[in-house]
Amino acid sequence: MATTVASLVLSTGITSAVLQVLVDRIANITQTKITQFTQLQSQFLQLGATMTKAKALVDDVENKKCFPEACRILLEDVKSVVLDADDLLDEIDLFLENRTDKNQVSQITQMFPSCFRFNIPSELRKIHKELGDLVDELEGYCMMNLGQPQMAAPTPILPSTSLVVESSIISRDPDKKRIIQMVLSDQGEGGGNVSVIPIVGMGGIGKTALAQLVYNDPDVVKSFDFKIWVSVSFSYDVVMITKSIFNSVAEQGSGLMSEFKGVFELSDMWKYFESSLNEIHIQLQRKLRGKKFLLVLDDMWNENPRDWDQLKLPFQVAAQGSKILMTTRSEIASSILSGAPAYHLNTLSHKDCWTIIKQTAGLGDAHENELIGLKIAKKCKGLPLAAKVIGSVLRYTYGERKWGALLKCELWESPEHGNHIYPALKLSYDNLSSYLRRCFTYCSIFPRDHEFEKDDLVQLWAAEGFIQAQGRQEIEDVGREYFGGLCSRSFFQVSDDDPPKYKMHDLVHDLARLVSTTVSFSMEDNVSNILPIPRHARYSSLLCQDIKPSTLEVFHRYEKLRTFLLLSEHASNLNQVPYDFFIKLGRLRVLNLSHSGISDLPDSVKNLIHLRYLNLSHTSIKSLPKSLANIYGLETLKLKNCCELLQLPDNLKNLIKLRHLDFDGRVISSMPMDVGKLTSLETLPAFIVGKHIGYQIGELKNMMFLRGSICITNLENVANSVEGEAAVLHEKQYLKKLELEWNEMGSQTVHQEVLTSLKPHVRLTELRVTGYCGLIFPNWISDSSFCKLERIHLDKCHFCTLLPSLGQLTALKYLLIQDMHELENIDRLLCGSTDTFPTLETLTFRDMPKLKIWSGINENDMPHLRVLSIDSCPELVTLPSLRYLRSLEMLEINRCSELQSLPREGLPLLLTCLIISESDILKERCKVQGADWDKIKSIPNIMIDDEVNEYHGAP
Repeated sequence: MATTVASLVLSTGITSAVLQVLVDRIANITQTKITQFTQLQSQFLQLGATMTKAKALVDDVENKKCFPEACRILLEDVKSVVLDADDLLDEIDLFLENRTDKNQVSQITQMFPSCFRFNIPSELRKIHKELGDLVDELEGYCMMNLGQPQMAAPTPILPSTSLVVESSIISRDPDKKRIIQMVLSDQGEGGGNVSVIPIVGMGGIGKTALAQLVYNDPDVVKSFDFKIWVSVSFSYDVVMITKSIFNSVAEQGSGLMSEFKGVFELSDMWKYFESSLNEIHIQLQRKLRGKKFLLVLDDMWNENPRDWDQLKLPFQVAAQGSKILMTTRSEIASSILSGAPAYHLNTLSHKDCWTIIKQTAGLGDAHENELIGLKIAKKCKGLPLAAKVIGSVLRYTYGERKWGALLKCELWESPEHGNHIYPALKLSYDNLSSYLRRCFTYCSIFPRDHEFEKDDLVQLWAAEGFIQAQGRQEIEDVGREYFGGLCSRSFFQVSDDDPPKYKMHDLVHDLARLVSTTVSFSMEDNVSNILPIPRHARYSSLLCQDIKPSTLEVFHRYEKLRTFLLLSEHASNLNQVPYDFFIKLGRLRVLNLSHSGISDLPDSVKNLIHLRYLNLSHTSIKSLPKSLANIYGLETLKLKNCCELLQLPDNLKNLIKLRHLDFDGRVISSMPMDVGKLTSLETLPAFIVGKHIGYQIGELKNMMFLRGSICITNLENVANSVEGEAAVLHEKQYLKKLELEWNEMGSQTVHQEVLTSLKPHVRLTELRVTGYCGLIFPNWISDSSFCKLERIHLDKCHFCTLLPSLGQLTALKYLLIQDMHELENIDRLLCGSTDTFPTLETLTFRDMPKLKIWSGINENDMPHLRVLSIDSCPELVTLPSLRYLRSLEMLEINRCSELQSLPREGLPLLLTCLIISESDILKERCKVQGADWDKIKSIPNIMIDDEVNEYHGAP
């Protein structure tokens, strides 16, 4: 491994981050949990002091970036001991929390001191001694190297300039044209004279090159009075940047500084300016007054709004159309400088990367190793920087055999690659907080191109203790902020899926593996990505198509593992977990056995006292061991698509720290008894209401942190409004989606009474009511206070005769009403007052066998309705006037055999698609020259009974 890459592996900041967490944890234990045990307090305080000292020394060494092999080994030993201490403190924390139950007060005085006297104190002393010895050795190293010349540091990344060889920039013409169009626009951001155009992308993607192309374009050059280029990078200093801008403006203006021709680095500017920032601001403002300028701030990292506010003060007097073009890896920096959307630069194609490789290597257009070259180009993953580095290597590499060797190796295994690509990428890593570094490096255990969802990853981080509490903010809300921080800095790429999925660019993934080499590994088809596997590895994953119980035994030697992820979706060969697996890996905090063929868990799972996260989704699990409920620290239990799991253990109520209980509500027959004791629950996809105490809907009362969606089913078991009100749904402010479901018919009066009592919080965004037998709906369902309600489904409400006035819901976008067997008339009551359904986009009426008349649409109703579908309404005779629906694009009428005609006034002018099926009367009227033909002939797309009408558009 190249020297520079080795330094990347070492200077990760992970050890320092863990030390800070432990120092805070020790302070919390000392101040709140063991105040009555003076001797233990003393031990904890001593350990905390040693850790604080260790953190200072580790920071000092890692900040030097370069150190000898002996120091590298020493730091690894410190990291190992620190992580061991973390495990011990976790065990102590769990022990203390499990002894705070009010019913166990009498046991505390007997069990607590003896346990500490003979076990925990000795473990604390052992850890303290090991860490103390290492700290002494590390301190000795630091003292010995005081005043000694530093080892040669890696070559720093040079500041950029505005000069560019345009022919060397490949396939950026479309980007260049779009940016130039924005640069030459006279419109300023928010009506101001100066607007900011951020170019955002990961390191090495070509942001600077694109900015250089724009900066030197002839049309751009002649459009501005001043053009200024500043290479910012990490050395953001308002004074130096302002002086650099002033220098450039002065050179292009009156010539006051002609004696200082040339390009200056920011660090050199002090020798030319001794003036204060105020004086420079005033002078710069005078120069820019009424002038049109283009300023490029290249490689911007600063995310402090106050710094930007100070820098831009002199720009306000410039001429309309002045522009600031900024390149950055940070979406946060982009949003601070500009209110406009950032321009995200995409990666290049493999062919473009091959073109860059050939150009850099001095190869001809048609090279003899073209096929191998294209495969090598794929390793660049669209990054021009990687292509240029590979090209520089191939310039001196001859022969198909050597090219083949390059194809097989990882980029970091080449000194040339490691010394250029990864240091550039690691700048982004170095700019992260210590907490974000731990979160990022953890992702190294995912295979390349692995897609993940935000909340899933945040739950893993939480289980590993990476997320630090911030005041009253929930841990996972903080974790989502961490996730957003990594996304905004281009560490994660987002898909267009719903919900969105994320992954890491291959070279970013390689960086994660590099900086986590000593703590993480992933094994694919029984071969690790890191060889040799570190003996004290903490985080691991397994991706293998043919997994057997014996495959898991390989992991027994890594007894300190905290994470084991089974990431194969085809692991059905694994039908059981060896009993010893949980004995050997007793420190696991995260265990994912999803998509395997296991049907049960061995009772040895109770040995996993540190376990926080357990995923058994998509398995054949039939039952959970009762001992699982003794893992008091468990926070996440995932059981999705476990089709053979019909019941959850009754003692699940013991898992009082459980935040996520994810299962299929359509499979589980009933809730565990007293599930209401799980007051920390945030995820509960379904609640199956029972009749008896301990199973009733009132168990939801104290679950105040429920979020996301929940289906409350078997509501026929709620006897009256008193029981319904006991669920206090109106106080569950984090719930976004609520489904209320009856599965049996019952008293119409009771149904109405119960639904009235189940009013949710006004922040709800989606509501589904299924199987309701009341004649009318309660008033709350159409209350305008539900200002975030976007989707409503009313389904199988067989006895309903009146629809609620849903037109008053100002955020409603989607409305589906179906399977209402007694509804005969839809009139103005659905809309309510005037100007109704202001945001509705899709409206569907389906399966209403008695509906005869729909009326009551007036001007200004449904101004944004795009899709209207009427399906299986065999008695429907008339439609309301639809011409007011000025945004309607698609009208679908299916199985409405008695519908007499289209509305007399015709259809909206913007209608582009009309579908009619199994509606014979309407079909005849809509034939060419039929009674309704003139109403539809101008519609571009007409389909009647699955046949496209070829005569539409005829005069």
